[in-house]
Amino acid sequence: MTRLFGRPDRAWLVSAVIAAALLVGAIFTPLWSMELVAPQYPSGLKMYAYGDRFEGDTTGYYEGFDVLREINGLNHYIGMKAIEEVTEMTLFIPGMLATVAGLIIVSFIAWHSRWFKGLMISAVWFLPLFFLADLQYWLYNYGHTMKEDAALNTGGFTPKVIGTTKVWNFHSETMVEIGFFLMLAAALVISFLPPGIRWVQSRRRREAAFREPQATGVGATPAQREMA
Repeated sequence: MTRLFGRPDRAWLVSAVIAAALLVGAIFTPLWSMELVAPQYPSGLKMYAYGDRFEGDTTGYYEGFDVLREINGLNHYIGMKAIEEVTEMTLFIPGMLATVAGLIIVSFIAWHSRWFKGLMISAVWFLPLFFLADLQYWLYNYGHTMKEDAALNTGGFTPKVIGTTKVWNFHSETMVEIGFFLMLAAALVISFLPPGIRWVQSRRRREAAFREPQATGVGATPAQREMA
């Protein structure tokens, strides 16, 4: 157990704090958006997916306009089930907070352990990758559980997690949002910033060690004495 404790590794600690802050930011920002364009809504219906909820963008519509209800109405017209929160969304905030806590705990307790640090790096990468994969799964599920007795039978289709999906005279534009990029940035920071900081520190130490003999002249090589 004594190997798990000690003075924190500054490079890992700084990176962990930055990554944790980015993950916290992702909790409060949208991760993904979908804009649905239909003939009766030329301005489009835009919906944002946060980690734990869906919200509609009412810009350009009257106060109290319910974007999600309108989208679900169109979905019902083509036989698609209503958009609603799924189990993964109830686990999003606890999972994010657990990852943040893990980053900080490892920084002070287990930073000597490559296994623990590798586990935390994997956990941070898991968040954005799982989000995209799980979202694409649900989009596929929504597009392949259509009611055959719908007013407009489109047949099964797979909405794209990123890009344009067209179904007859309807089309949707989907894109990841700032929250996803914050999660991705956290993964990049915790993976590549610690070795980057250590490289800079090592280079500074080498430069300082090279300059010291030059300043004193003691133990300096002839080339160092000439440079001095």
